[in-house]
Amino acid sequence: MSSLTTNQTRLLYIGLAAAAVGVVAYTVWGTDAAKSLPSSTSTSSKGTTSSGYKAPKPQSAAYTPSGDAQTWSVEDMKKFLSSRNMGVGHNPSKEELLAMVESKLHEPTSTGFDDPTEWSAEEMRQWLKDNKMDPGPHATRMELLAMVESKMHEPK
Repeated sequence: MSSLTTNQTRLLYIGLAAAAVGVVAYTVWGTDAAKSLPSSTSTSSKGTTSSGYKAPKPQSAAYTPSGDAQTWSVEDMKKFLSSRNMGVGHNPSKEELLAMVESKLHEPTSTGFDDPTEWSAEEMRQWLKDNKMDPGPHATRMELLAMVESKMHEPK
């Protein structure tokens, strides 16, 4: 087996780095990025700007049964959790469901800045500084977004 030349090794590393960047970009933006691009076959309709951008639909209201969570049925608990995009796993006990429900009930309410993808780069830098993280002077918007999201989802 012959050894790789310096140029071949360099190209291999560049290819691996490009693949990693692609995975990160897909993770950050997912398939939603393709949906936000204007379609060549789209026609102008209510809620659509001249550039073809269509405003996102408001999210449906989350399901919340009335009364104390301790008195909710298992089905009510599962509906409550699934309406908040929280999986319940396979056959959880009523006590496990109640613990998950109570953790969701005691989550802080939204501050209005819960979607960092809509923040400016300067807002992200300020948020990171306020949360004791140094974004550095040359961080790109994508790097800032990754730092903000990792800090937001950090276990407390």
